[in-house]
Amino acid sequence: MKFISKIKTNWTLTTKFLVTLIFIVIIELFINLIVWNEVIVYTHENLTSLSPERITLNFSEYIDFKNGVPFVKEDGKNKILKNNAWIQIIDENFKEVYSFNKPKSVPTKYTPIEYTHIYKYDIANSSVFVSEKKYNNKSFAYIVGFPLNRVAKHTLTFNPSALKSFFWNGVILLLCINILAAIIIAYFLFGKRMAKPLQNIISGINNLAKGNYEINYPEKGVYKSVFSNLNNLSKTLKENKTKRDELEKMRNTWISSISHDVKTPLSSIKGYAEIMKDPDYTFSENEIHEYSEIIYNKSSYIQSLVEDLNLTYKLKNKAVPLKKEEVNITSLLQNIIVGILNHPMYSNRNVKFYPENEKIKALIDKKFFKRALSNLIFNAITHNNEDVQVDISIYEKDKIYIIINDNGKGIPKKDLNYIFERYYRGTNTSVSTEGSGLGMAISKQIIDAHGGSIHIESTLGEGTIITIIF
Repeated sequence: MKFISKIKTNWTLTTKFLVTLIFIVIIELFINLIVWNEVIVYTHENLTSLSPERITLNFSEYIDFKNGVPFVKEDGKNKILKNNAWIQIIDENFKEVYSFNKPKSVPTKYTPIEYTHIYKYDIANSSVFVSEKKYNNKSFAYIVGFPLNRVAKHTLTFNPSALKSFFWNGVILLLCINILAAIIIAYFLFGKRMAKPLQNIISGINNLAKGNYEINYPEKGVYKSVFSNLNNLSKTLKENKTKRDELEKMRNTWISSISHDVKTPLSSIKGYAEIMKDPDYTFSENEIHEYSEIIYNKSSYIQSLVEDLNLTYKLKNKAVPLKKEEVNITSLLQNIIVGILNHPMYSNRNVKFYPENEKIKALIDKKFFKRALSNLIFNAITHNNEDVQVDISIYEKDKIYIIINDNGKGIPKKDLNYIFERYYRGTNTSVSTEGSGLGMAISKQIIDAHGGSIHIESTLGEGTIITIIF
C-alpha cells in the first residue's frame, strides 16, 4: 500500500506538471504563429517605409536626357550614394547607356533571358530593382542595386490552394511533436529528477509529523537547501524531544520527591496531633511546647514548598510586579554573607567577599534580588563538603558583574543544561535533599525579570563558577 501510495503521489505530481507544460506549449505555439505573422507584416511594412523598391519606382524623376542620352541628376546621385546603392540605365537592346557607382562585376550588356532573371536573382552581391523611363517614344530601363544587408529578396513558389490545408495540418503536426517532447521532458526531467525529490520531501515531512526524527537526506540537487533545512529541522525536533523526555523524567522524579517531602512532615504533624488529642493522656507543658514546635516547623516547611512552586509559576508568567528601588548591591551581598555565616550550621564555612567598590548601586527589587543571591550562595555551600572555599566578588564596568566561585565537587556536564530548570534537584549535596528543587530556577527567573543574565561553568573535581550580569 505504501509503495502504491508513493507511485500515485509521484504520478500526480508528474501529471500536474505535464498538463501545465502542454498548456504552455499550446499557448507558445499560437504566440509564435502570431509573432511570425506580425514579423512578416512588420518587415514588409518596414521595407516599404525604407522603400528600396519605392525609391526605384520613383527614381525616374532624377533621370534626365541630353542629346537623347540619359543621365542622373546631382540630387539623384546624392540619393544613390546616401543609400549605398548603384544605378545602371540600359536601352531597348539591353545595352548599358549610363551607370553611376556601379560595381565592376555588373555586366554592360544583357541577353533577353539575363534581363528576365534580373529581378529574381542578385547582381554583384546586391538586391536589384527595375523600373522604366520613357523619352521620345523610347523606353529606357534602369536597374538600381541595394546592398544585401539593406534588403534581400527570396523567391517563394507555392500552391495557394494547398497552403491552407497544409497550414492546419502543419500546426496540428507541430503541436503533436511539441506535446510528445513535453511528455518526454516531463517524464525524464520532472518525473525522475524533480518529482522523486519532492516525494522524498513530502515523505520526510510526514515522518516528522509522526514523530520519526531519524531521517537524513543527501543534501544535493535542485532541492539541496530544502533537504538541508529538513535535516536541520529533524535534528532540532529530535533534540527537543530528547530534552522534553529528560524534563518529563526530571519532573516525575521531582513530583515523587516533593510528594515524599510533603508526606514526611505531614506524617509527623498527623502523628503528634493524634497524640495531643488523646483524652487518656495528660501532657506536660514542655511536651505541649515541643510537639507544637514540631508541628509548626513541619507546617512551615510544607508552606515554603507551596510558596516556591507558586512563585516560580508567577515569575514564569510575569505576574509578579517588581518594586524597584536604588540599592547598594555591595552592601546587600555583604549582609547576605554575614547572615549565612551567623547561622549555626554554616558558621564554620569558608566564604570570602571581594568587592571592587563599596558602593555599587542598581535599581532592583531588594526582596526578590536578595532571595536570588541567597539561593545561589546557599547552593555553593550546601552542595559541597564543609571545607569548600566560596569566593564572591562584585565589580562594575559597562554592567554590574557578580561572580560566585567555589572549589567544590563541580557539576556533571550532563546536568549543567538543567541547573536552572524548575524540576532539577542537585544530588551532590552533603546535607539532606529536602527542598522544592526550585531554588536555582527561581534565582534565574528573578535575574531575568531584572533584565540580567546568569551563566554557569563547572568542572567535576574542580568547582563551579556562576556569573551574574545586569
